[in-house]
Amino acid sequence: MQTKKYELNDSAYLTSYVCDDYRVDALPTAKPAIIICPGGGWMTLSEREGEPIAIEFAQRGYIAFVLHYCVSDVPAGPGDFGLVGRAVDEMEKAYGILLDLAKKQIICKHRISVLGFSAGGQLVSLFAAKHPELFSCILCYPLLDIKEEIGFVNSSLCPLENRELMDKCFSVIGIDPESENEWSRIDPIENITSDMPSTFIWHGAQDDLVKATGSISYAQKLIENGVRTELHVYDNCGHGISLGTRETAAVEKEINEYGTVWFSQLLRWMEELEDEKR
Repeated sequence: MQTKKYELNDSAYLTSYVCDDYRVDALPTAKPAIIICPGGGWMTLSEREGEPIAIEFAQRGYIAFVLHYCVSDVPAGPGDFGLVGRAVDEMEKAYGILLDLAKKQIICKHRISVLGFSAGGQLVSLFAAKHPELFSCILCYPLLDIKEEIGFVNSSLCPLENRELMDKCFSVIGIDPESENEWSRIDPIENITSDMPSTFIWHGAQDDLVKATGSISYAQKLIENGVRTELHVYDNCGHGISLGTRETAAVEKEINEYGTVWFSQLLRWMEELEDEKR
């Protein structure tokens, strides 16, 4: 496995992962690529949603990149969406690095995908709305519908500790729950266009942090706009399971068989997309 770090600014950086090819008859060909954005509620980055995912893709012939984008634990003023804006800019810089590698025939320009978990899913979906040329967009228990999420957080269905956590998440990205009309530019569902790249979404039905109904609403709007979409909602599955293995689990409940299911279903879906474009 080869890794390389690309500095984007004083705090953000991109790390690439590519497996060595030991076959004596291996030909130098441009590889498919993927940018992975871990979650962490905009306050931290979940490393177990970064490198382990990159390794899985690298083992399947991809050049995988993990984006360590800007995060903060300092509340922003209502309507101050600077943190999200900076992260989108960092993703643009990361994408520029991939396009430069494509010019050198290291990466296949037409096989670049983006993947995000939770808050990283919000970031990835906002980026994908500006880049219809992407091969695919993959969203894992993502925050996609702010209004619907706020309604859930303020309901009796949301555990108190999760309500407090989500309130902190909203505060660092400038969301004032009382000012609905102000957050549209960072609300993924409000940025959907008919030119979005093909999108794969999965969510846990038992997610009591980011409600699955947001992903369902987002997928429905994608379909209404004619965007190629696949959605999976898994029963007995909560938030933050990553690959669902013991190695990627922070707590016992994150060991979940659906972690292997979503990844295998994603690979099948991506293979179908590629077959159709040949």
